[in-house]
Amino acid sequence: MHLFDVDIPGKVTFKESDYLTAGNEPTVFEMEDGWKCGLGICFDLRFPELALAYAKAGCNLLIYPSAFTSATGEKYFELLQRARAVDTQSFVVTCAPALNTEHTFLVYGHSTVTRPDGTILSRIDGNQEEMLLADLEMNMVDMERRSIPTCKSKIGKNYLIKEN
Repeated sequence: MHLFDVDIPGKVTFKESDYLTAGNEPTVFEMEDGWKCGLGICFDLRFPELALAYAKAGCNLLIYPSAFTSATGEKYFELLQRARAVDTQSFVVTCAPALNTEHTFLVYGHSTVTRPDGTILSRIDGNQEEMLLADLEMNMVDMERRSIPTCKSKIGKNYLIKEN
């Protein structure tokens, strides 16, 4: 839904909007085992509003296929995943391509699984092709949401900002 249009002097300039059209609605799907999933792509990870909308829709797993640049990945990729997990009290899974030094666009290929409390469950560094597997315990989402019920906030009622 959000396109990566950035210009970081001396590091990276990229304008996805030259090649792609942004989505216009969130994507939610349910897996066979009852997990409700919200899907974002790469730059969507930077937008907590989307992740919170997924949590309000009952999603307990957020999935972000991502190709963060090397310039932004080291600084932000894990931080954003942990933030979205804590924001939504959901599992956050990112899958990224492995680094290919022959390409001019160098990706920060750190596929990761983050628990609802923001701790990293599993990670691979992405310097070579490999598969990341992790056992996700659905009760961790329910336990976190019952313990600290932040997903029940009254956004829109208590946080309404009025313009002057």
